[in-house]
Amino acid sequence: MAQLMKPPDDMPLDRWVQQCIDATVATSIEAPTKGNLLYGLSLFGGLVHDRSLFERIPEELMQESSVWQHQREKFMAQGIEQGAKEATRKNLLTVLNTKFHREAVRALTPALENIDDLQRLEQLHFIAVNVKSLEDFTGVLFE
Repeated sequence: MAQLMKPPDDMPLDRWVQQCIDATVATSIEAPTKGNLLYGLSLFGGLVHDRSLFERIPEELMQESSVWQHQREKFMAQGIEQGAKEATRKNLLTVLNTKFHREAVRALTPALENIDDLQRLEQLHFIAVNVKSLEDFTGVLFE
């Protein structure tokens, strides 16, 4: 593989990258290791070369990478949490808009949109359902 570190002077870059990919795909190693190599090739190669050159890597081989799988799980968990935050914030605003004057609630919206803690949003939602006045809610919001 050492000869693949730098393309020969007369070889186009895209052909050289494809040869690197083909050589890695053709190696007889376990799928997770091959996936990690291809993932690394794409990640680090994409730092110095056009990312589109690495779109030729078969996705099913990249998915074998333990790093790729970890990133995917992390991304999915973040997406689920972000969705929960947005849904809780929306439900909280619905409760407030139903109980109180919309213009007054609108003034609180930026403060609610800046809250990134799901537990805090859930707590505020519960309080909004049970609070008697917007002033009481505002006091809790800014304490």
